[in-house]
Amino acid sequence: MHRTSSNAYDPRLPMTTAAPAHPAPAPEHGRDAGVHLVSADAAFLAGEVSVARAVGELLQVVRESMQLEVVFVGKIAQGRRFFSYVSSSLAKPPIEHGASNALEETICQRILDGRLPAWIPSVQAIAEGQGLSADHKALAAHIGVPVHLPDGRLYGMLCGFNLQANTTLDARDVKRLEIAATAAARLLSQADGREEGTETRR
Repeated sequence: MHRTSSNAYDPRLPMTTAAPAHPAPAPEHGRDAGVHLVSADAAFLAGEVSVARAVGELLQVVRESMQLEVVFVGKIAQGRRFFSYVSSSLAKPPIEHGASNALEETICQRILDGRLPAWIPSVQAIAEGQGLSADHKALAAHIGVPVHLPDGRLYGMLCGFNLQANTTLDARDVKRLEIAATAAARLLSQADGREEGTETRR
């Protein structure tokens, strides 16, 4: 696998987007320690594999630093939300790469249109009132922000959640996740050659 020259964001560093592209993995704790899933949608060209890896590493850093069980990038297209990249500490994550949902049925859409805030302490408490499916009642804390490509277009959402209560999250984590979303957007833009000045190697 090729190394990437892209930088990955570490939410533990205040207001910075420059961190090593391949940070040393932080130790995991808990009953599912050591279980890690990173997935990428689409078939990247040989020279672009490092971009998919960098996105996966970024999600891992976000997940571990915010003590989340699942972090994902969801791509929005044709009225649906696709799980493009997934990082999880769970042996059996409740979501999987490539799966999709009608956008209107998702928390992502409700965050985008303002019906829900970026940080939700308990999805269980608001699921019924928001008309969310029964599957959402399994979620505890949820946090999510939009991912806008450098040219301003919406790619999708960067989100994380826990099945168990997480009292460590607060409003400051929204800003950290927004910075991570910016870093992810630059990587995703490089992957499809949309960022100005980016050269796609073949």
